[in-house]
Amino acid sequence: MTGYRPPARPTGMCRRRCLMTFAGAGMGMLAVVTPFARAAPPTQSVWCSASDPASQRLFISHPYQLPMTSRMALYAYGGRFARTVNLRFGMHLVLEGAYCHGFSTPHRAATAHADLIGRQAARDFQIISVGIF
Repeated sequence: MTGYRPPARPTGMCRRRCLMTFAGAGMGMLAVVTPFARAAPPTQSVWCSASDPASQRLFISHPYQLPMTSRMALYAYGGRFARTVNLRFGMHLVLEGAYCHGFSTPHRAATAHADLIGRQAARDFQIISVGIF
């Protein structure tokens, strides 16, 4: 009675070729995935403003790139803006207000920023830059 014989194992040369084939396929996949892994995370350009009609003052920040595109990040940044204006200029802005404006590109943010400054300057508002906050 003859017993069952498993198929012969590949010899050394075949093992090397098989490993090189799998390694080559892995490197090819790595090269395809790498450009997507290095893509920059989405950002949004943000600037904040608050006006005081009684004293005809506009408090405004410079456009800034936020690393996140969520509304929560925008509102948190607005809270920082309100706190800064309150402390530096003696205002009483609500901390939960929507003072910041988010834009998809820096160009759009700069255009809207300049437009607001132009409109308020035409109404004889004093433009006050808040600076870093």
